[in-house]
Order: sequence, then structure tokens, then C-alpha cells
Amino acid sequence: MKKHLLLLLCSILFISISCRNEDEEQVESKAQINFQLIGKGNLMGSSYAPPQNTVITNSTQWTNFLNQIDGPNNHPSSGFTETNIDFNQFMIILVVDAVYPNGGHSVDIMTIDENAQNIEVDVEKLLQGDVTAVITQPYHIVKIPKIIKPVVFY
Repeated sequence: MKKHLLLLLCSILFISISCRNEDEEQVESKAQINFQLIGKGNLMGSSYAPPQNTVITNSTQWTNFLNQIDGPNNHPSSGFTETNIDFNQFMIILVVDAVYPNGGHSVDIMTIDENAQNIEVDVEKLLQGDVTAVITQPYHIVKIPKIIKPVVFY
């Protein structure tokens, strides 16, 4: 009887340890990706873009976006930290919010994480105020190392 009880306890212990190891392997590991600010603020005047969460991976896409927001009297890209991006090494994460009839709004890229399946971009709206009567469109643009994985925005 004692042998059977001991065998039963050992079996239960072995199964519980095996299940715990499988659960630990299923926990997805994430690595935070450091990003570099390209530009953040509000598009104003006549320089608006469609609201979007976009990944820019080549110079044609980047030039098209810059041409879209830069007008004859307004050059928001002149305030960017850089506009000449090496797309062999980097890609752009671009978030443009809706156009608002007033100021005091923001859109913020909080974190960018890489896991085995994809890249996750956490986007939040930290400011949602009625500060001014100026029409604005919040944006946030960052640069990350080029990674060939799908990008998911949250």
C-alpha cells in the first residue's frame, strides 16, 4: 500500500512539474525596441494627412508623406530631427491622428516591443483637450531598426 501511495505521489509531482514547464514555455517573451524620435507635434494650416498607423520602409513612401504634409507656406518636416533615413537599416513608425477643430490633443507612441510573431506598437492619446481654437492634427514619428515582421498597433 505504501509503495502504491508513494508511486501515486511521485506521478502527481512529475505531472505537475511537466505542466509547469510547458506553461512557462508558452509565455511569450517580448523585447523592448528602443526608438529614436523623428518628429512629434501637430500638423496645422493646410498641411494635413489621412489619419493612419503606418510603417514606412522605403524612401518613396517617406518622400510621398513629406510632400503631403509640407506645403508652400508650411514645412512641418523642417522641425524633424532628420529626414534622410537609411531604409536599409531603419524603418519609420508613423502615427497620425484625426484632425481636430481645437488644440491640446496628442498621439503618443509609448512602447515598441518585438516578440516571435510581430512588432507591437502601443499608441495612446495622452492629451484630449480644448486648449485653442486652432485646427490641429497630432502626429508622432519614430525610427527603429529594420525588422522584417508584421507591425501591430494597439
